Amino acid sequence: MTPRRFVGFVAELALLGLSLAVTIGLERLFLDTSYLSDLIVLVIASHGLAIVARRAGFGLAVAAAVSAAGMLVAGNILLFSDAAGSIIPSGETLTFLRADLRDAWTIFSADSAPVEPVRGFIVASGFALWWSAFLADWAAFRLRSPLEAVAPATALFVFAALLGADANQIVHGSAYAAGVGGVLLTMRADRQTREEVWVASGTGQGVSTTLRIGAMVAALAVVFGALAGPAIPGAGDVLLDPSNWDNGPQTRSVISPLVEINASLVEQSSFEMFSVKVDDPEADKDYWRLMALTDFTGQIWKRKSNFDDVRGAVDTDVGANVPRRTVRQEITTRSLGGIYLPAAYEVSNLVETSNIDLEYESATGALVITRESEARAAAGFTYVLESAVPEYSPTSLPASATAGLDASFVDEHTTLPPSCSSGGATPGECWPDNVTLLAQDITAGATNDYQRVLALQNHFLDPSNFTYDLDVALRHDVNDIEDFLYVVQRGYCEQFASTFAAMARSIGIPARVAVGFTWGDWDDDRQEYVVRGEHAHAWPEVYFAGVGWVVFDPTPGRAPAHGSEITGLAPAQLNENDASNRGGASVAPPPSTIAPGITGQPTIPGFGEELTPPTTVPVAGSGSGAGSGSALGVLLRAGVVLGAISFVLGFIPALRHLLRRRRLHRVAADPCGRAELAWDDATDALAVMGMVQAPNETLPEFTSRVERTGTRVGPLAQLANDVAILRYSVPADPVPHAIAAQSAAREVVRACRASRTFTQLLVDAVDPRTLRLRSYSPG
Repeated sequence: MTPRRFVGFVAELALLGLSLAVTIGLERLFLDTSYLSDLIVLVIASHGLAIVARRAGFGLAVAAAVSAAGMLVAGNILLFSDAAGSIIPSGETLTFLRADLRDAWTIFSADSAPVEPVRGFIVASGFALWWSAFLADWAAFRLRSPLEAVAPATALFVFAALLGADANQIVHGSAYAAGVGGVLLTMRADRQTREEVWVASGTGQGVSTTLRIGAMVAALAVVFGALAGPAIPGAGDVLLDPSNWDNGPQTRSVISPLVEINASLVEQSSFEMFSVKVDDPEADKDYWRLMALTDFTGQIWKRKSNFDDVRGAVDTDVGANVPRRTVRQEITTRSLGGIYLPAAYEVSNLVETSNIDLEYESATGALVITRESEARAAAGFTYVLESAVPEYSPTSLPASATAGLDASFVDEHTTLPPSCSSGGATPGECWPDNVTLLAQDITAGATNDYQRVLALQNHFLDPSNFTYDLDVALRHDVNDIEDFLYVVQRGYCEQFASTFAAMARSIGIPARVAVGFTWGDWDDDRQEYVVRGEHAHAWPEVYFAGVGWVVFDPTPGRAPAHGSEITGLAPAQLNENDASNRGGASVAPPPSTIAPGITGQPTIPGFGEELTPPTTVPVAGSGSGAGSGSALGVLLRAGVVLGAISFVLGFIPALRHLLRRRRLHRVAADPCGRAELAWDDATDALAVMGMVQAPNETLPEFTSRVERTGTRVGPLAQLANDVAILRYSVPADPVPHAIAAQSAAREVVRACRASRTFTQLLVDAVDPRTLRLRSYSPG
């Protein structure tokens, strides 16, 4: 079984597990569990049929028809065995069904949970669970939408929590949370097996580690919820409090070196990853390094590491004649995921680990948690270590970086894919010869390898050549090096560090990519550096014979805390001297250049109108609060049912509305950002009509393809032209182009909407495939 098939199978089991957790949670509605076996069989049957239909290649409509037929047969066999006929529902079955539903409604109107599990309730529950399982499978494996995959089960869980008895709340809550976590975890792993990446880590960051660590964390959550939960103050309070639902994303994050840099910088920027206490806040601050990637295959940067147990003193990889300074660090992990631990390079002595076993690889300076200690370390721990930080100077570097080095070492750290001009090279997996020529041209005036490396670094730092920008496309193959160098010329540390290291190798200089964090923000009250996701960083390291690995930094606005004599750069990180190393250039245009038409409240329309989140009916306390059998109680219960349905149907429009308002607010003062949003609006509208821009398709190519279809889509060419001007050039006044892009996008969206029927527009509004989860961050 291939990894992709295995992970897909595990994801299917996780989705089934969530449905079973919700099914068992319905016991709060009934006096006994005599019904439970029938509902479990129905849930398993529904998932099984959905899987079979999907794997057989049936379309959604055919799969739904097969599921409906299966539900009728399974329901008749399990719940109406006393009816005439065999496995096919008969007229007598319908007579029993009507009577059972009337009885159930009478009980629902008169009594509060828990109630007797009469057949009418079991039929209604089985119907809801059956289609919940089908919709979950559709969202998870046809739409690949994790949020929509858990939404049907969530609606049933909320229904049972609000109307059910106050029994086993902690247990059911923990089981539901574990189920949701399992679905999200396995779907993420499934996505990992399907995505091509440009840079990745070998050890501990793959799919198996994602599943293993996630399973451990989920197991700990279940155990904690079931055993320790009842002792927590307030455990007996209301299980679900809507006022506490919007608390932001989970603070737990999993860092896969370089691949997750974008997530750390953008999606989790404000969350504290770890903190560092040092003796001297100014002299001891440093890049907190996780590991280094040494192998470039043409598609990915990776490292296949070999770790050794570590206690006390650590072997060095730095030249014996290099002066050093000792930095003592007390590091406390908080939201730092993965197995890699931050430390100043290079670690020299491990002092204290809070009984967490660690391993170390001297070749890359990577400190990691052992497999046996991963579960205990997941909640965070404190470790103390010392680093012998090398202090290099230009005079200590040899003229030739490779003089006297072992040939195998040089080969390992200068290897590139086969040249694209060589026979048999695979397109997309070969090294572009023009990039080597560019590196040679940039370094032509240098007389030694140090000057060559410095020339490469300064080429990227020149604001007339490149711009620091988080909002870039994340395709990860060699072609993006050419796009980055010659077309886009925008990016963040991932692009700068990776391209620099590859270009250094192309001229015979050993290089690798290091991954970690800048030093973070000093907290006077806590007397320590606080390092957040926004401080995630990647930088290249270059090897000089007899000296060791030397840090350089080609990313504009970033520079190591020490080593200015080598890099020629003043220390810089986010919001700290971060304009000096890019010639004082500002990524975002100054507010004074923005015309009144594109400031203040956002005005660009989205695809369709902005939809207001659905209104929910408040529920008054427990079942007894409304009075048994009262009309008010019936209305409240009916309102809860409608609210649960509205939750599923209204989730996508509400989330789209909130995300878009957030992005509009963030780009209100940025003409380039407003134009990019206008392009996204237009391409979203075109996408629902089946015209999707390919990742490797340029703006003119996409526009030409759309126009060849003959579909009336409005001034798409004009929009593409204005976006291209703002994206790839620096106009003296970007505002007119932004306004023109907004106007053109509005016409494109209007033309697309005019070609859709009312039913199609309604389906588009709730279809999660139209949801674009972007997070634009100017500068």
